[in-house]
Amino acid sequence: MKKLLIIISLIVIALAAYFTFRTSNGDATYRTEKISRGDIVMSITATGTVNAVTTVQVGTQVSGTIKEIFVDFNSPVRKGQIIAKIDPALFEAQEEQANANLQVARANLIKAETALTDTKRNLDRARQLYSKNLIAQSEVDTAETNYDTARASVSAAKSQILQAEASLKLARTNLRYT
Repeated sequence: MKKLLIIISLIVIALAAYFTFRTSNGDATYRTEKISRGDIVMSITATGTVNAVTTVQVGTQVSGTIKEIFVDFNSPVRKGQIIAKIDPALFEAQEEQANANLQVARANLIKAETALTDTKRNLDRARQLYSKNLIAQSEVDTAETNYDTARASVSAAKSQILQAEASLKLARTNLRYT
């Protein structure tokens, strides 16, 4: 049975080889023409996708409404070229707001310094009166607490000024990016 299977396989391989090589006679046919100028008669139509060689993501330092666009889609651009202008109105308003916040912070510092001067004067009076046994120790303690609170208010007001100055600087920087 095994011999029969091997014999049939060899016959099938031999027939396949015969039909494969029988149709190929080895002579290739060529069509030749004399060279002449003329119109192209045959054209090829194909569909496909064109992809850019280099794609660049473009971004901005600030977000906002575009006021002007100076280039079109797929236009070639150079490094540093302005391609759009962001509407500066929002950033101008932010700068004005930051400037106003700075003025408020400066006014709060003046107010806190005035309160500190007043509480220092009251503390000195309370200590003087206490030394003459005219007021209780609790009143001196209250005056000291008020003085410490006023000092903390001055420190907080100075910090608010620093914060307002930083906000104003950021607003001015953002305005330059528009």
